[in-house]
Amino acid sequence: MYNRGLFHKWVPGLVQLLLIILLTAVVLLIKPINAANISLMSSSTGVMMEYYMWGNYAVIIGFSLILPFIWRIKTRFRSKELLITAFVVMAAMSIVVTKATVGEIVVAACFIFGVANMIGMVEMLLPIMGIISPDKEKKRFYAIFYPISISSSQLGGVLASKISLNVGWETLHYYGATTLLLTAIVCVIVCHNQRFEKKTPFYYIDWVGVSLYITALMSMAYIFTFGKQQDWFNSPNITWTVVIVIASIIALITRQLTVKRPFLSFKLYKIKDVRYGLLLLIAQGMFMGAGMLMSIYTSAILGYNWMINGELALMTLPGIVLAGFVAFHWTKNNIPIKMYLFSGFASYFLYTVMLYFLMTPQLHIAQLYLPQILNGYAMCALFISVWIYLFDKVPQDMNFILPSVAPVMIFRSFIMLGFFTTLFGWLQYKFQLQSVGDLAVYFDGMLTSYHPGAGSLRDIQLSAILCANKKLLGYIIIAGLGVLIFTLFHSFGRREWRLFSHLTDI
Repeated sequence: MYNRGLFHKWVPGLVQLLLIILLTAVVLLIKPINAANISLMSSSTGVMMEYYMWGNYAVIIGFSLILPFIWRIKTRFRSKELLITAFVVMAAMSIVVTKATVGEIVVAACFIFGVANMIGMVEMLLPIMGIISPDKEKKRFYAIFYPISISSSQLGGVLASKISLNVGWETLHYYGATTLLLTAIVCVIVCHNQRFEKKTPFYYIDWVGVSLYITALMSMAYIFTFGKQQDWFNSPNITWTVVIVIASIIALITRQLTVKRPFLSFKLYKIKDVRYGLLLLIAQGMFMGAGMLMSIYTSAILGYNWMINGELALMTLPGIVLAGFVAFHWTKNNIPIKMYLFSGFASYFLYTVMLYFLMTPQLHIAQLYLPQILNGYAMCALFISVWIYLFDKVPQDMNFILPSVAPVMIFRSFIMLGFFTTLFGWLQYKFQLQSVGDLAVYFDGMLTSYHPGAGSLRDIQLSAILCANKKLLGYIIIAGLGVLIFTLFHSFGRREWRLFSHLTDI
C-alpha cells in the first residue's frame, strides 16, 4: 500500500498545511553559512574568509549533486526516513561549521549540508506543487514558488544578521541546529511509515561520474574563491587546479556519452530553445554579478556596515513580489513569455544605468531604493521566465529531466554567478590600479602644498574605486544593450511571420 502524502491520516488538513509551511520555512531559511556573517565567523575561528566563501559554493554543489538520482532515493526510502535523516544531518553539519577551525572541514560540512538540504527540499516540493498547481501546470508553480524562495533567502539573510548582532553568530547556529532537531522530532510523530510507491533498487549509479562531477565543480569553486588571494596564475595551486578542472570536465563528458547508465544526460542540449536559454542564463549571470559593484560602493564609499547593507537588500522584496504577481497573471492567461522575459532584462539594464549615474562620493540611502526594487524584480522575473522558456519543450519524463536539470541549475546558480563575480572583482581591481595612476597626475607637490589634505591617499583611493566601478558598469551597460536587442528580436519558439504560417505545414 502506497501513500504519496507526508502525514498520518489522523492529522487534520489545516494542521497538515501548517506543517508543510513550517517544514518548508526550515529548509529554506536555515543555512550553514550566512554571507553577511563571513567576516565575523573568520575573525572568531581564525579560518580564512575564502574557506567560508568556498563553503557557500559547496552548499550549491551538494544541492545539485543529488538531483539526478533523487527519484531513485525517494522510491528506495520512506519519506519519513528521508525527512528525519535530512534534518538531523543538517543540524549536525551546522554544529560542525560552528566548531571547526580547519577550513577543509568547513567546506566538507557545507557540501554534506547541501546534499541533505536537497533531499529535504524535494520531500516538501511535491506537496507544495500539489497545493499551488493541482493540475500540474509547472508555469504557475514557478510563478509562485520562485518569489517565495527568493524572498525567503533575502529575508533570512537579514534576520540572521540581526540575530548574530544581538546574540552572536555561534548562537544563531545553535538555534538553527535546535530547530532542525525539533523539526525531526515532529516528523517522527506526524509522518506516516508507508512508501511513496514501489521500492526501487538502489544501484546502477555511476559513482565514477559522480566523483568527476564533484571534483570539477569543487575545484572550480576553489579557483573562484582563492584566485584573488593567491594572485591567480602566479600561484601554482591555481594553475594545477585549472588543469584538474579541465581534465575532470573532459573525462566527465566522455564518460557520460559512453557509459550505459550515465549520471548526467546531455540529450537536453539538442533542443534549440535550451541552447538559447543557456545564453540567457549567461546574460542573467552577468547582471547578477554586477551586484558586487553595489556592495563595494556602499561599503567602501558610503561606509555602510553589513547590517545597513542587509536592510538595503530588503528593498528587493517589493520588486520580487511584483515580479511574482505579474508572472502569476502572465502564466494564468497563457501570454507568450517573451515580453515578460524582456521586462526582466530591461529592469536589470535600468538598474545598472541608475547605479552608473548615482555612484557619487555622497548619497542618501533612499536614492538606492528604486535601483534595489528594479534589481529584485529583474532577478525574480528572470528566474521564472528563463526557466519556463528553457524547459517548455522538454519531455516531462523523470528519467529524462532529472539528469538534465542538474547541469543547468549548477550553470545558473554557481558557474555563471561565480565566474562573473570573480571576473568583475578582478577587473575592478585592475581598473582601480589604472585609476590610481591616472589620478596621481593631479596630486603633485604644488597641490598638496597649497591645499593640505587634498592629496591624501584616502581621497585618491576612493576616487579610484568610483572610477573603476563606473568604467566596469559602462561595459556592462554596453553588453546589456546587446542582450536587450537579442531578447527583443528573438522569436522564443514562436513563428515570426504568422501570415505565412500555413505554408510551413505543406
